[in-house]
Amino acid sequence: MTFPSVRRAIRSYRLGRSILLAAVSALVVGLLGYPLAALGLWIGVALFVGNVAMIHEIGRSLMAAANRRSGRAIAVGSSIGRLLLLGVLLAAVGLTLGRGALVGACGGLLIAQTNLGLSTRRPTEAI
Repeated sequence: MTFPSVRRAIRSYRLGRSILLAAVSALVVGLLGYPLAALGLWIGVALFVGNVAMIHEIGRSLMAAANRRSGRAIAVGSSIGRLLLLGVLLAAVGLTLGRGALVGACGGLLIAQTNLGLSTRRPTEAI
């Protein structure tokens, strides 16, 4: 990716705001006495960024697919692989760092994914 496309991806996937929300959440969780959960929050945001990068590359592959059948195979295979990789990485976090970090990582994923789905602009009402 070139720098303009990276900036465009950061803006369109709202990564800046997700990182800000994760920083505030990690600070609060860390101050409450759960340092591994705070670390897990950052791991969850990193997993979200990796997931977004994979989705972006999958979309580029689908746009370059020669026909409909190969596009369908790319979509199915990449979706299964992406979710399997995410599950394995979360399991690795849980096994190496413990339950607190696993819950924090799931929380980081939840924060970033929820932020992506929230609308930032208010709908305009007809006058």
